[in-house]
Amino acid sequence: MAEILDPETLRTRTRTFVEQEIPRQEARRIDRKDVYPHHLLEAFGRTGLFGINIPEAYGGMGGESTDALVVYDELSRRLPVLAWVIGNIMLYGNEIVGTHGSPDQKAAYLPLLAQGKLHFSFALTEPDAGSDAASLRTKAEFRDDAYWISGSKMFITGASVSDVVVTMARTSPNRHKGITAFLVDTHIPGFSAKPLVKLGYHGSGTCEVHYDNVRVPPEAILGGADGLNQGWAQMVSLLNSERLALSACAVGIAEGVLEELILFVQGQYQGDSVRYQAIRHSVVDMATELEAARQLMNHAVRLKQQGTECLKETSMSKVYASEMAKRLALQAVDLMAPFGSMFESDAQRFLRDVLVLSIGGGTSQIQKNIIARSMKL
Repeated sequence: MAEILDPETLRTRTRTFVEQEIPRQEARRIDRKDVYPHHLLEAFGRTGLFGINIPEAYGGMGGESTDALVVYDELSRRLPVLAWVIGNIMLYGNEIVGTHGSPDQKAAYLPLLAQGKLHFSFALTEPDAGSDAASLRTKAEFRDDAYWISGSKMFITGASVSDVVVTMARTSPNRHKGITAFLVDTHIPGFSAKPLVKLGYHGSGTCEVHYDNVRVPPEAILGGADGLNQGWAQMVSLLNSERLALSACAVGIAEGVLEELILFVQGQYQGDSVRYQAIRHSVVDMATELEAARQLMNHAVRLKQQGTECLKETSMSKVYASEMAKRLALQAVDLMAPFGSMFESDAQRFLRDVLVLSIGGGTSQIQKNIIARSMKL
């Protein structure tokens, strides 16, 4: 029987991994060099934690997507990009195949995913289809007993180093019911991925992806034949998990920011001067915001675990946590000036990384639209 870890044991194991495998200098090196952390993914694979949300029958731990949030939190405290790429694999490898894959797909992919021997990416966003994702133009045309995929995707995490890219393509004119998810082998002729240079999350392998008549068999449809034109529904079913994963990343970044700021303040300010009191009050306000975000996320997690509709709560968690972490990172850089802006400080790295969390997985504005609709506004 697979090992089932309680949250605190899981947190301890993940934190031990972080302290042993990712010293601060290594985290800074990955950021400066903008290199994909292959060695850390291999090391993480040896912990067995890749299988948290994979059924025991396929070599996993039999947990749920919410069980992985502790991992994203702890990794983000030290190296947010590692949480980003691991979360990408766990969501769009483990969960999407585990939830929607055909029996053959589950048997082929899940055991390897549980061992950390297979990397997945998810390709939805296009140059002209971001927040309005249903306007995607990438097409998959059926001819000669296969689907031929043509089009482009943008900002796809890990596309250049993944084995499989879950690709959303149009197979029918219907806006939402004409999209199909394909499990595309990245070694197929016509598939190419070009890494992008960006402000934060260095080392994520984020790419622009092109499909030049990529031939895939019908068996590559996520869920098999029954998955044809079901891509949008399959994706939407994962949105709560994605929002909570990004909330956990934001909470972890805010924790890392606060830890460094507290050490800085302890070393720089002593006594009961008025200035020191003002600094202390600022840090206390930041810690309070962080705790509010954590509790809001935990509330949404409980609802999801109970099977209760929680679209509003996961959206609230995502928008509040991402905006909170952004505020804290910027404030820390200000309070630690000029040290906070130096590459020797992690505050500036956390600030660059956190900015994308209010964009990815649905922008803060999109989350507010969702919340407003739930309030019948």
